[in-house]
Amino acid sequence: MSVLGLAWRSLKQRRLSSLLTAVSIALGVALTIAIMALRSGAEDSYHDTARGYDAILGPTHGSPLQIVLNTMFHVGDAGGTLPWQAYEDALIDPSVRYAVPYAVGDMYHGHHVVGTSPLMFKALEDAEGVALGKDVRGRIFKAGKKWECVVGSMAAAETGLLRGVKMRVTHGQGVVEHGETWTVVGILRPTGTPADRAIFIPIETFYEIGDHAAAGTATAESKRKRKEELDKARKAKAKAEKEHGHAHDDDGHKDDDHGHAHDDDEDKDDDHGHAHDDDGPNDDGDEHDGDEHDGHDHGDGHEGHKHGTKEELGLSAIGIRLKSPILRLKYVADIRNERGAVQAVMPQDQIRELFAIISPLGELLTWIVIMMVIVAGIGTMVSLYNTIQGRRREIAILRAVGARPHHVFSIIVSEALLLCFFGGIVGLLVGHATVIVIAPYLLQKAGVFLYAGFGALDLWILLVLLGFGLLVGLLPAWQGLRTPVAENLHPTD
Repeated sequence: MSVLGLAWRSLKQRRLSSLLTAVSIALGVALTIAIMALRSGAEDSYHDTARGYDAILGPTHGSPLQIVLNTMFHVGDAGGTLPWQAYEDALIDPSVRYAVPYAVGDMYHGHHVVGTSPLMFKALEDAEGVALGKDVRGRIFKAGKKWECVVGSMAAAETGLLRGVKMRVTHGQGVVEHGETWTVVGILRPTGTPADRAIFIPIETFYEIGDHAAAGTATAESKRKRKEELDKARKAKAKAEKEHGHAHDDDGHKDDDHGHAHDDDEDKDDDHGHAHDDDGPNDDGDEHDGDEHDGHDHGDGHEGHKHGTKEELGLSAIGIRLKSPILRLKYVADIRNERGAVQAVMPQDQIRELFAIISPLGELLTWIVIMMVIVAGIGTMVSLYNTIQGRRREIAILRAVGARPHHVFSIIVSEALLLCFFGGIVGLLVGHATVIVIAPYLLQKAGVFLYAGFGALDLWILLVLLGFGLLVGLLPAWQGLRTPVAENLHPTD
């Protein structure tokens, strides 16, 4: 019988001990595979997604990392809004190839509903460089007030949305649905990006949602109240100055002061004539006061507020693809130098900083896994070493029937190699199965796509494990060589 055959028979005679040793090795390998897949998958997924835009424009009071995670990974909240005018400025910027608006805040069964433009499906690509809008089941929604939506592949699978199905959304994590309905016109192919778990609607319809219009009305009303208070304060100040002029100015300038105060008061009335004069519209007033534009010039106030809410509500972010990546630094620097209500964020920089922060944790987990594998190897060595005492007669008989010392040595080392080999194979299978199981959860919760599949790393892990098995088998094999033949041929008690 061959050396491997004798080693396999010896392991079968000690089934329970051999099984437990192999299981400990398998668990260490499985944990290694899962953690390595998580680290590489997270980094690759985040970096691939971050390369989608050269820059993201967000509100100045929002965290740069929060802006990136919310815009590109559909995680967390927007953290504020930026003016609609920023989007219009980006559209006419000669260095910008794509300017993609984002308006968020609504959900559908736990999935983010994103108001955006059809250009998003051209601007963003998957890891292979294929545009998200390619091979869509159905079509991409059209721009304008089209009550249509496109659903990510995972969102469609989890919610049961199909083409032609109508849906309603809720604000945030609430349970009360908005009254508006959208019809699913397309479902994205699985792209391996965070877009798989989101739902996209035309941004124009986002501003048509009733509660959003109400929010815009409330914002406009608040601005009007603040403006009225400011006007009252200015008029009171002018009146006080006028009275002060009557009481103290006797050098002939009293009339001038009075006239000046009166003119100022009349100017104020003229500036806000549309608020006080019901005989006709005041063009100058309409142009001057953009805050009161909604409602007063549309026949009915409801439609007016709907048409104006994009200016009132603003945007969550704007994704920017430049005509050339080399323009990135200059574009971001120009935005930052303007010091307006918009900040420019480079997604790749934020992701690099994120992984620089969490990399020590990843390294710690890697060392923990290495220690687990070492402990499993030591357990294998101890298990084999302890069996030598009970196998002294077996070894003596082998030597008596003609087995040479190196045969005995090879059998014991082969047992360690077999334990490591089968434990490693089982560990690889369990590890990849674990990755397959947790991949959908991580994609849904964190926008991280894990690649499950065997590769060169698996071969290296198996080779290293076999080398480790060779090392841990040396001590038991050496102990077996030292077993006296004559003293152990007689039956043991």
